[in-house]
Amino acid sequence: MRLRSLIMSDSIRTFVAVKIPVPSALRPVLRSLATMNWPVSAVSPDNLHVTLKFLGNTPAESRDTIQNQIAESVIGQSPFVLRVAGLGAFPHIDQPSVVWAGLCDVEPLVSLAQRLEAALESLGFARESRPFHPHLTLARVKGRPPCELFELLRQHANTNFGSVEIQAVEFIRSDRERDGARYSTLLSCELRV
Repeated sequence: MRLRSLIMSDSIRTFVAVKIPVPSALRPVLRSLATMNWPVSAVSPDNLHVTLKFLGNTPAESRDTIQNQIAESVIGQSPFVLRVAGLGAFPHIDQPSVVWAGLCDVEPLVSLAQRLEAALESLGFARESRPFHPHLTLARVKGRPPCELFELLRQHANTNFGSVEIQAVEFIRSDRERDGARYSTLLSCELRV
């Protein structure tokens, strides 16, 4: 038991992502999700991101090596624009467990994810078994959702929420807390050619 607690204290839960600034047209949707309360758990606007690579429990001693691989992976990638459009749900709109906003013009994002996948595999992080489908998680649903959620999904199935500029890739620490995850940026790699 003591050995396990020492190992756990030396590792941190991490992932690589791009943070998404909230388009003004998406703010009312986030407010609506936040007012639904349980079983809908809305993501804080400050925490909106697209995960490029989830690393999980990461040994503290490997952090510098990971940061170097991330920095090398983004070399030559200039800032790019994503369009946020439409709402949907996983696994299905009639039985949502995750509410998401769609992303368009994602080719640079997919390219970054592939480069990170290859770079971090060399450090022992397994490749994802599923293809990368970028989306923006807005809420998680832990039980039978209220009718308002289905109406919100129908109302905004094809809404264009606007465009956002992506200027950095971030290495992020995630700490689980009672009211959700708390994120802290360990490294921010600015995108530039």
